[in-house]
Amino acid sequence: MIQRVTAVSANRIKRFSLFRNLPKRVLEYILNQTHVDHHNAGTEIAHHGDVYYLLEGEAKISQGSAKQILHRADDEANSAPLNAVVLDESTIVASTAIDLLCLPRELFDAINSLPPVVHKRSSQPIELMDSSGPEASLYWEFHEAIREDKLELPSMPDIALRIAKVVHDRNSDSHAIARVVQADPTIAARIISVVNSAAYRGQQTIDNLPDAVTRLGRSVTHNLVISFALGKLFHSRSDALQSRMTKLWQHVSYVAPICHELARVTPGLEPDQAILCGLLHDIGALAILGAARSKPALADNPELLDQVIENLKAEVGAMVLRKWEFPDYFVQTALHAEDWMEDISHEPDYVDLVVVAQLHAYVGTPMMSNLPRLDLVPAFHKLALGKLTPRHSLGVLENAKERIRELKEMLALPGH
Repeated sequence: MIQRVTAVSANRIKRFSLFRNLPKRVLEYILNQTHVDHHNAGTEIAHHGDVYYLLEGEAKISQGSAKQILHRADDEANSAPLNAVVLDESTIVASTAIDLLCLPRELFDAINSLPPVVHKRSSQPIELMDSSGPEASLYWEFHEAIREDKLELPSMPDIALRIAKVVHDRNSDSHAIARVVQADPTIAARIISVVNSAAYRGQQTIDNLPDAVTRLGRSVTHNLVISFALGKLFHSRSDALQSRMTKLWQHVSYVAPICHELARVTPGLEPDQAILCGLLHDIGALAILGAARSKPALADNPELLDQVIENLKAEVGAMVLRKWEFPDYFVQTALHAEDWMEDISHEPDYVDLVVVAQLHAYVGTPMMSNLPRLDLVPAFHKLALGKLTPRHSLGVLENAKERIRELKEMLALPGH
């Protein structure tokens, strides 16, 4: 006879290696997916798809005619599940009364494939780590250029600098801001499109920039102008590098609208700031692609270029954003956008937005096979006051499908 037992505490299961290093909020979520069964002595445990951890008592495992193995719950060496490997001829029998933690096997497999938890964030100056391997010489070229402040980093587009100046001038009004935006007809047209889009439109259609600025507000206008201006940096005369830049922009311009929608349901985060964080999280990759134009050995070697981007884009991206004088939370987003298991800040922040948005963007692509399951990522449980479930999260984005599509189209590079 099976008796269901009250749920087990997180501290009690940390002796099992599978759970030992998981972030607290992920561990709590996992515990909600488990249950504890009590079995009397002499009971044979049926195989029904769960993975079993022995919490109390003793159990014997037999595999065909092989020697029986006795497992004791108080034996610290027995931190593996009783049935990690399921064999048709294996049996598990309770030698004494036992308690089993029952974990769905698909969840067990997903936890086993999680990446490691990273170190805490730092606001200290960036230090590049040592590197070896085929990319080492180019890595050290970057390292020396960074150390000597000689690395050629992309400059902020001119209109972004001018819009920042006028927005921060307390004496400026909507007409003054509009005059700056009008200097770039493409961006001006996009601002009009945004203010009439599903994400921002009001009861009346707007057809002029001053009214658009008034409805959007100074901060939103500022961030949208920067967002649209960033696309101007994603151009190269090299066909190979241009192809990579286009692919990179397609990624960030999809992540950004998802960030926007997740911010809408998460108190404390601003949707327009979220768009910009989504667009800038991979700016280091762009800087490396730009530097590759003067390094044929790098530009003509796709595998080497991939390695350099993978190893350096976080640090280089943070350098670019410091140079552009962006707030530290943008820098942290560039540094930790792919630290999937990080769980540092108590409240949700823009790093969490970008982490979750990227995982959503990769749904249905081959990339997902190398990424953690959405519900096992700490950031996922921080957004929307921790009330999201995978189904609810997908539902939020499904309901926002039109807004995401419009924003993505507005961010598209001309001709793409």
